[in-house]
Amino acid sequence: MTRLSFSSLALHLESPEATVRLARGKGFEGVEILCEPPWHPRAWSPSLMRAVREGSANLVLSLHAPTGDVNFLSRNPGARRFAEGEISRTLALASRIGARYVTLHLGYRSTGAPGGLPIEEAKEALRRLKRRADDLGIVLCLENDPRERFLFLWDLNEYFAWLDELDLKGTLDLGHAWTAHKEGVFDLLPKLAPRIAVVHVSDNRGEHDDHLPLGQGVIPLEEVLRDLLGVDMWVLELFSPEGADGSLELMWRVREGT
Repeated sequence: MTRLSFSSLALHLESPEATVRLARGKGFEGVEILCEPPWHPRAWSPSLMRAVREGSANLVLSLHAPTGDVNFLSRNPGARRFAEGEISRTLALASRIGARYVTLHLGYRSTGAPGGLPIEEAKEALRRLKRRADDLGIVLCLENDPRERFLFLWDLNEYFAWLDELDLKGTLDLGHAWTAHKEGVFDLLPKLAPRIAVVHVSDNRGEHDDHLPLGQGVIPLEEVLRDLLGVDMWVLELFSPEGADGSLELMWRVREGT
């Protein structure tokens, strides 16, 4: 059964423990922790790891790897090595705290000197990271991007091709997908759904990744989520905890078919 999870994005500057407490108190079945500073993988103390591991007992725990300055599409080999190292450290953290999933982004088209993107180098890095994740018993999930000028994996057809070629699971962000395809998302979901393990759920007004509570934008989320029943986890990803209760109610209603 699909688990209903809550992202720490809504409480990002607070300790991850606060998200675990809020999620448990509201009746969510999982927690996803965003590992951006100040909670990047190297910043977790042993006591914080222990507190999150113990506090999330009976919850499905997942991590969203850092995205800031993490770019597998950089033309700079050192930058790509840094990106791979950050994801590797996130996998190690996930193993220590008992997280089942790690979501990552591919990166962005860098500006500057002309030249092609290091596509094959990026794919090789993802293959290495998937092998490490498999060894640790963690599901590594590649996320689609919103449609913005320098982002690469916004087109869901291209996104599916990467998942399929690399035998990766995906984290499908519905807000990102809607900015890219609008109603065309429905035509693409049957092909995508078998590759998706995690869904990031939020609403928006169609142009930007607004992270609105469900029902406050234009995405027909009940219809979209019905096409994604059976994936491992739906993660509510809001900028604020306000609206979490109503959003959880909608997610629960769709999952239960009521």
